[in-house]
Amino acid sequence: MNRWFTKHTLYLNMALLATLLTIAFQGGVFDHWQAALHLPENTRSSAALAGGQPKQDSVTLIPWWQDEVQYRLNLTRNQQYNNCVFGDSITSGLGNTLGDRTFNFALSGMSSVSLLEQLRREGKAGLRCHQVIIAMGTNDAEYLISNEQFVSNMRQAIALSRQLQPTHIILLPAFYSTFAASQNIDMAGPIARVNEINGLLQQVALGEQVVLLNGRLKPLYQGQALRDDVTTDGVHLNAKGRIIYRNVLLQLLRPA
Repeated sequence: MNRWFTKHTLYLNMALLATLLTIAFQGGVFDHWQAALHLPENTRSSAALAGGQPKQDSVTLIPWWQDEVQYRLNLTRNQQYNNCVFGDSITSGLGNTLGDRTFNFALSGMSSVSLLEQLRREGKAGLRCHQVIIAMGTNDAEYLISNEQFVSNMRQAIALSRQLQPTHIILLPAFYSTFAASQNIDMAGPIARVNEINGLLQQVALGEQVVLLNGRLKPLYQGQALRDDVTTDGVHLNAKGRIIYRNVLLQLLRPA
């Protein structure tokens, strides 16, 4: 009886293990591990500071994202704006509250990868902008992306922005999260990686002769971390934080 029980218990455990491995493969867990192993050393070490696993930017494959981009295309086709603002969920949280002839194109989940696709579509739709403001890099610090690819993406983004015929292009640095949020890669990029991304943005700005505004976001921070009183979850801005960020952008906007 004991042998029969032990034998069948072993079979049951093996079956459970096989099921768990199948779920892991289907969920892409091993893909994330394999991708992380192929990151450049500096990127891999930064990502390892946080819990969880880095992920790829696949936002352009999501129907919601495609619909939101198409919605903006329908609104802005062949239009000319004084200011066009591109960014991720932090900038998207401001909505279109930046004044007449300023359009906020920001969308949740955006990184330099999805930014290229959005700019390509807008350029083909005849969008024209007197000034382009790009607030990008926060999600790149969280996603799996090499330094070389990020620099290449941002240079391409600037080239695509120039097709919109702006007289000015401004880059904003990647946003820091709170220290606690930075410890979990499922919430935000590690502070060390955000620093790295901002250094790469400086490199791009110098090479492309555009402006990177490093100090404008300091009111949101305490050292190199987001202030606890300006965030809802350690990453996104609450009402107080959005007012501060909105005031920063308002100072940058160009009139007609």
